[in-house]
Amino acid sequence: MKSLSKITLFNQFISSLLFFLLVVIILQLVSSSTASVSPVTSPFIYTNSTTVKERKEAEALLKWKTSLHIKSQSLLSSWVGSTPCNWVRINCDNSGSVTHLNLSTYGLRGMLQNLNFQSFPNLLSLDLSSNSLYGTIPSNISHLSKLLVLDLSANKFTGVIPASLGNLRNLTLLYLCENQLSGSIPQELGMLSSLNGLWLSSNNLTGVIPASLGNLRNLTHLYLYENQLSGSIPQELGMLSSLSDLELSSNILTGVIPTSLGNLSNLNTLYLHTNQLSGSIPQELGMLSSLSDLELSSNNLTGVIPASFGNLSNLNTLYLYMNKLSGSIPQELGMLNSLSDLELAFNNLTGVIPASLGNLSNLNTLYLYKNQLSGSIPQELGMLSSLSNLALSSNNLTGVIPASLGNLRNLTFLHLNKNQLSGAIPHELGMLSSLRRLVLRSNNLIIVQ
Repeated sequence: MKSLSKITLFNQFISSLLFFLLVVIILQLVSSSTASVSPVTSPFIYTNSTTVKERKEAEALLKWKTSLHIKSQSLLSSWVGSTPCNWVRINCDNSGSVTHLNLSTYGLRGMLQNLNFQSFPNLLSLDLSSNSLYGTIPSNISHLSKLLVLDLSANKFTGVIPASLGNLRNLTLLYLCENQLSGSIPQELGMLSSLNGLWLSSNNLTGVIPASLGNLRNLTHLYLYENQLSGSIPQELGMLSSLSDLELSSNILTGVIPTSLGNLSNLNTLYLHTNQLSGSIPQELGMLSSLSDLELSSNNLTGVIPASFGNLSNLNTLYLYMNKLSGSIPQELGMLNSLSDLELAFNNLTGVIPASLGNLSNLNTLYLYKNQLSGSIPQELGMLSSLSNLALSSNNLTGVIPASLGNLRNLTFLHLNKNQLSGAIPHELGMLSSLRRLVLRSNNLIIVQ
């Protein structure tokens, strides 16, 4: 009996041990199964989130599409379904969110009011330039918080520039030129600390240039030309140390040219022409060593041409015509070896034409007409081998026409009329094979047969 009892106990022990091992194995299988499922469920959640995001952006774009004119809708025929990443002119990031919308020069006609900007949290670039979009620029465009580039140029937008654009703190390029925008330039644009380029030209903008634009220390291009801006040029613009292109021409600006502009050491182009600026030309502009194009014409500037301009060794174009400048032409201008276009016409300049101008070997155009210049025409002008346009008319020039002008084989226009020139017309002028127009009337010249 005792041996039978021992056998029974042993069998029970073995059964319990096997049951315990079975439970352990089952638990391990369940644990490993759960671990293997998690990587599968994670993409499902991610994909579902991406689908919702794509659908939201697609709905916003499709709603805007239906608001456009019928022909414009047909141009966007690929915009169907709920996956905008596959649509024309749209780029997305890896998560499927729209980052770039480029419909430039696409023939679109319509408004922006039905475009829900809040639906595009990751949009980096919006380019709708060169279309026929009209109406106002919606203020809620400022919801595009990540936007780097906004280009609405060459459309038919009206109304004011929304002050809310000042909230687009990541914006680097803002193109609103060639529209019909009116009102003043919002001072809030001065908060766009990342801005590299600001194009507001060719609109109907009025009011003053905000001094706050002087805060845009990363700005390289500022285009405000062809508007109706008034008031003076803010001296704060002289703080734009990165600026390479400043164009304020064709406005109604008054006052003096700020001396602070002489601080813009990287400036390549300065257009202040066709305004109502007065006072003298600051000699500080002669410190702009990078300058290649200086246009101050068609203003009310007085005083002399600064001799410091002779330091502008990279200058290619110098326009000072149609002002009230007086005094003599600085001989230092003869140091501008890169100069191709020198126009000083319609002023009150006196004295002689500097012989040093004969050093300007790259000069293509020399306009000194409508002044009060006296003395003789320097024979050194005959060394200007690149010259194609020479106009010295309507001055008080005396003496003979230099025979050296016959060396100007590229000359097409020669105007010497309305002076007090005398003597015989040089036969050497007959060697000017490119000449198309020769005007010598109203002088005391004689023709030798």
